[in-house]
Amino acid sequence: MGKTIPYRSFAENLAYIKGYPDLAEVAVKGWINSPGHRKNMEGNFNLTGVGIAKNSDGEYYFTQLFLLQR
Repeated sequence: MGKTIPYRSFAENLAYIKGYPDLAEVAVKGWINSPGHRKNMEGNFNLTGVGIAKNSDGEYYFTQLFLLQR
């Protein structure tokens, strides 16, 4: 950790989900069905990262980051 990656462009997709049996499927389908999020997923990027966090109330936060390296 702590490594810096030089990049030319960057995008992110975020999702907040609670109460579904397959949380990842709901997040990804939501991104695919959203024109803006889908544009990020199909964009000109060569790196991606995904993070998931759960709070004490059982709510989940999904983050998908996209980078185009220099």
